[in-house]
Amino acid sequence: MASSKKKIVFLLLISFELAVIIPLGAVLLPTQPRGRRIAVEARKFGYTPARIHVNRGDTIVLSVSSRDVSHGFQLDGYPLDLIVRKGVMFQKKYAHPHGDDGKEDWNRVASVSFVADRPGKFIFRCTQTCGNLHPFMTGELIVGPNIPYYLFLSLSIWVVFAALFWMRCVPGQDSKNRSKRIDMLGNLPLVKRLVGYRGFHFLAILPNFIVFYLFILSSLWGSPVGNRNIAIVFVWILWWFLLKAVLVPFGGRLWCMMCPLPAPAEWLSRMRLTAVRYVSKPFRRLHHRFLGLQKDWPLRWRKVWLQNILFLMLISFGMILITRPVATAVVFIVILALTVVLALIYRHRVFCLYLCPVGGFLGTYSMAAMTEVRAVDPDICKRHREKTCLVGGPNGWACPWNQYVGKMNRNNYCGLCTECIKSCPKSNVSIFLRPFGSDRVLSGYDEFVNVNIMLAIAIAFTVTMLGPWGFIKDAANVTETRQLVPFLLYLAAIWSSALVVFPALLLSSAVLSQRTAGRLVRGRRFTLRQAFILIPVGIFAWIAFSLPAIMVNYGYIFSVFSDPLGMGWDLFGTADMHFVPLIPEWIPVIQGIVVLVGLFLGIRGAGRGLKSLAPDPSILWRLMLFPALFTLLAVNILLFLFMG
Repeated sequence: MASSKKKIVFLLLISFELAVIIPLGAVLLPTQPRGRRIAVEARKFGYTPARIHVNRGDTIVLSVSSRDVSHGFQLDGYPLDLIVRKGVMFQKKYAHPHGDDGKEDWNRVASVSFVADRPGKFIFRCTQTCGNLHPFMTGELIVGPNIPYYLFLSLSIWVVFAALFWMRCVPGQDSKNRSKRIDMLGNLPLVKRLVGYRGFHFLAILPNFIVFYLFILSSLWGSPVGNRNIAIVFVWILWWFLLKAVLVPFGGRLWCMMCPLPAPAEWLSRMRLTAVRYVSKPFRRLHHRFLGLQKDWPLRWRKVWLQNILFLMLISFGMILITRPVATAVVFIVILALTVVLALIYRHRVFCLYLCPVGGFLGTYSMAAMTEVRAVDPDICKRHREKTCLVGGPNGWACPWNQYVGKMNRNNYCGLCTECIKSCPKSNVSIFLRPFGSDRVLSGYDEFVNVNIMLAIAIAFTVTMLGPWGFIKDAANVTETRQLVPFLLYLAAIWSSALVVFPALLLSSAVLSQRTAGRLVRGRRFTLRQAFILIPVGIFAWIAFSLPAIMVNYGYIFSVFSDPLGMGWDLFGTADMHFVPLIPEWIPVIQGIVVLVGLFLGIRGAGRGLKSLAPDPSILWRLMLFPALFTLLAVNILLFLFMG
């Protein structure tokens, strides 16, 4: 077995070398450098032409004009920084970037020239605040041959081939991975004491509670320009990146524990901030009485279908939401009011469980997270008749998420509130660290559709917000353009791709895989397990999408920190911080790496999830073939958008 593994590794290394060498061979293709004169017109919120194709070594003579207001033109990877007004173009003087008075020095020029000596995709972006969609005003310079894109295209094919080949030749591991868990509370007594502290959850929420409700004030009375309003910058640049890149992959629904929006409703219904309101005689199975009607959420709605629809409705106005402070404030206020009303009618966190649009993707994506709350010994739970983790006890509230830890084997509906840890008299509940992608079984077609929606929206947002196509931004920006027909077409494209195209393609791949395997494995269980492949791919697609927001626009965070309401303040001396993206020329490559990691983890995780249904490797790889090819298609769409 050891010798066969060595042969397999050797073959994979050889194929990897070919996957790298073949696209790099494009360097040897003959090119004839020539002079190119290119005129670019800037207008809200795009450039014409939006994509410029040149060859490596070409000398570019560039002139930029503006159709409306002042715009900037900064080209990643090249020392090119311009400001354009109607009929006038200025270039930043790089030899002497600062004058005697500390201000930047600019020269009035008719055109600028540079040599396109680096192959790949390079983004040019606006550096002058020109309106709500200013952060998304970009264009693309493609310097051919686009070797980085060809390389990652080749590597994506190799990842699929290598994963399936390994799956075919090497028996898989046990799908549960229970032995690899690390008991954090058992190994870290200080953490156990902290989590067991009665006010732990309240203290986790309190800072966010203060900050987020200040954000509502800033959204209503601060600057209407998104990149000058602290609510927009902190929520949709900093928080959005941290949620996708840190909290979800490492903590799952960790944000649900800290979210300030449902907190007032929960405090109101409990009539307590931290203490437990325990009653010895249970009322409708729980040892607590809550303010209000205390009804149970209807069984027929206990799926994520409502969250899927609400998420799509929210995303339909995503461009407006993340660029208009007032829109963000309205969403926060509506959620706050809705959580209070629901808390006075129903028990448990029904908004978070069944309605919250963010909770929809947090729940499904938390299956891959590296943190879980579980019973230390499930046998102890079986023998414990009181089930205080579920119904509540003197030291802890009944689970707000209505989950029984003794039978919980997925992260989807656990909000990490830690009440079960406090209420368990046996100290049999803990927080565990585990391998990425440990929960691999979707429970129903609502979750199947959910993972398709999340990947489709990641692609749609990449096209809309990171792409150079101004007409798509105009279509999404309906409140400013007033173009209803393009907006409806834009919505039709998003909804149909999320609800029809992607689910149909994944279902078709499942059917083809079952036929390829000789119908030895079929049915709903297989379809739901192979759909796990989209969870890691979706998570890493969202991370790749979020990278430019933080790497390019991080300066806005420091700027609004000094002037949170856009009132001309400079509290910490950073209000006029210059727009300096962080290694922007490397962003496409980093995005490509992130997406390929998601592709590998998706194929590996889905294969391990199917292992119990198809233990024979010769059947397993055939079952994974078409889902892997569908995922490869989605990944290559992303690679084209990021790098092509």
